[in-house]
Amino acid sequence: MSFQSMSSRALLAAALASLLGLAACGSGSSSAIAGTGGNGNGGGGTGTPPPITNTDCDKPTTNDDGGCAFVSLTDAAGDFLTYTVGVTKITLTRRDGAVVSVLPKSATVDFAQYTDLSEFLTLNAIPVGDYQSGVITLDYRNADIEDQDTNGDAVKLKPVDAGGAAITTLDVTVNFDTNHPFGAVKGVPHTLGIDFNLDSSNTVNNGKQTVTVQPFLIARVDDADGKEQLVRGPLSSVDITGKAFTLGLRPFRANSDDYGKVPVHTTAATTFIIDQKIYTGSTGLTALKLAGSDTAVLAQGSFDFSTHRFVADQVMAGSSVAGGTLDAAEGVVTARSGNTLTLRGATLYRTGASIGFHDALTVDVGSGTTVREIDKLSTHLADGDISVGQHLLVFGNLTGSTTLDATGGFALLEFTRVDGSVLIIDTAGTNASVTLDVQAIEGHTIGEFHFGGTGSDHSNYQVELPCSCLSEGVSLNDPVRIEGFVTPFGSAQPDFEAQTLTDYENVDALVTTTWLGSGTADAFTSLDTGGLALNLASSPFLHRLRQGGLVTDLNSLPNSPVIKGKAVGTYAILQGGVVKTYFSFSRFISALQGDMAGGAKVRGVFATGGFSTTTDDLSADGIAVVLH
Repeated sequence: MSFQSMSSRALLAAALASLLGLAACGSGSSSAIAGTGGNGNGGGGTGTPPPITNTDCDKPTTNDDGGCAFVSLTDAAGDFLTYTVGVTKITLTRRDGAVVSVLPKSATVDFAQYTDLSEFLTLNAIPVGDYQSGVITLDYRNADIEDQDTNGDAVKLKPVDAGGAAITTLDVTVNFDTNHPFGAVKGVPHTLGIDFNLDSSNTVNNGKQTVTVQPFLIARVDDADGKEQLVRGPLSSVDITGKAFTLGLRPFRANSDDYGKVPVHTTAATTFIIDQKIYTGSTGLTALKLAGSDTAVLAQGSFDFSTHRFVADQVMAGSSVAGGTLDAAEGVVTARSGNTLTLRGATLYRTGASIGFHDALTVDVGSGTTVREIDKLSTHLADGDISVGQHLLVFGNLTGSTTLDATGGFALLEFTRVDGSVLIIDTAGTNASVTLDVQAIEGHTIGEFHFGGTGSDHSNYQVELPCSCLSEGVSLNDPVRIEGFVTPFGSAQPDFEAQTLTDYENVDALVTTTWLGSGTADAFTSLDTGGLALNLASSPFLHRLRQGGLVTDLNSLPNSPVIKGKAVGTYAILQGGVVKTYFSFSRFISALQGDMAGGAKVRGVFATGGFSTTTDDLSADGIAVVLH
């Protein structure tokens, strides 16, 4: 990617579904937030409150001394191949100024792997009360940050500050929405989700192989954002009668240390993959108990806010956990020759929990490879079901620095994302199909894929839909995203079996406009409750519409776009390191008008929503404006 195409990362992302605003406040500091005094709930004054001694977050009750905080990390969708940094500190400040730490040990996190998932980092007991601010410290000293160049090859980037100096650590200051603080309550666990939005936080210069970092994060209190959540660690205990088990939390790349004990609840439909064997419900819990304490476990599911507990829909254990007793790799298949696969954008998990990123790996499969599909685990597949474009997690033995022998291993076909424009819509029969001109698969440009032997043509890519309802409202030439599975190698057409279809005419389109230097006072031709009419004559540096893999220059549109906010959404203004968040579009417009009247200049406008190619308007549920 060119420097110009990535430069919007310097400002702010449009996906601001936040209840908290976070902004970088400096580098090298690790001090806690100073107490400010006051009469906050649960308050006892400034400084560090006494430790909690009578709260078990494994089984919280209203008789506890404190409340329980689930803290998770994730990333908004971005373009980095890997973005691995350390998280060394998270503190929260109560209304009365008392400061508590919620991260017992540092953790190393590859945020680029968490665009569709979040992972629990810690579960801690904290004093009761409302928390209004905090600090997160990011460590870049051993960072591994890699982007793609125009050929799709990985480029390793050096993190620097605005002056070009190497970054060591950065403190990120957290300012909670005053109407939605993080509340710690006895007996009722709550979740704090932290979203490190990489696109808004980084300016990439592939020519100099640097990335200028200005962290801007989004956080959510008890927010059901639809992302699947992960929890991992060694097995502590199993309660078959209670349909639950407990893990000693070991997030991300942690090999040891105690991040808390997490109870995981199951249902009769929970699927277990234990040492490559498939179980369901209580039989899975029994098999998990037989596996014994300290067995590696990874559970995926969601937090049930009605019962305030984590419920797993899938559990992997033993040798089925990447980096357990077998080596493993995860990436997208970009080519297949015989029984040899090329995996791009691959994460390599070594036995013993060592993890690293590889731009390309070779994987050998065969008739001895056990193959399953993530949503049909009981169905036996063959190695020939693995085709080009498929998102794959595969287990085996590393036989060189970049070759994985999975001929006697295990391969799991995972949900795959494809972006393209609609060429044909067929609604005949009970189902339906669409034919796409594909621009990207799993975020990789289509030029990286070699479809020889598949029978597929990316410019004429036929997608089967599970029902005709998915194609309702979809028109020819619409940019869409499909999720599902690639059909077996050599069987096209159809090329893909989709389970979901997203039309960027309705959601998730992104309008980005930025100005250099101190910005401009002429960013809008009009600014009122009717919308933000962008003034493209004001010479914005970046002016684009992104709809999945399709990027359009706003200047090429028949009309200058108008961003029309829905009555209720998430709207934010960033100025001087302070984020002001509004849920009412009219209040947001009033505040922005006031700022502009006061002499503020616009450096960036970012908005997400459905984009109409008929009117060139964006119906936005999220808008962020950066002012100088």
